[in-house]
Amino acid sequence: MNCHRCHGFMCSVDSFTEASGIGPGTVRVWRCVICGEIIDWVILLNRIRARDRRSIAREKKPGQSVRRVLAF
Repeated sequence: MNCHRCHGFMCSVDSFTEASGIGPGTVRVWRCVICGEIIDWVILLNRIRARDRRSIAREKKPGQSVRRVLAF
């Protein structure tokens, strides 16, 4: 898997979850060895939701009409 920010190598790492309030334990995340980008299931879910909201907003946005001016 390649990083979306720097295109570096992403490796699978165990991350501790106590600080996030989920409870004790670990969660498997992807971490870039070059820039340090971390991606887990929550980050992916939020990015998918944001992408869906942007696409819905684009669909609802009315397009600009083109007016033709006739010269006499």
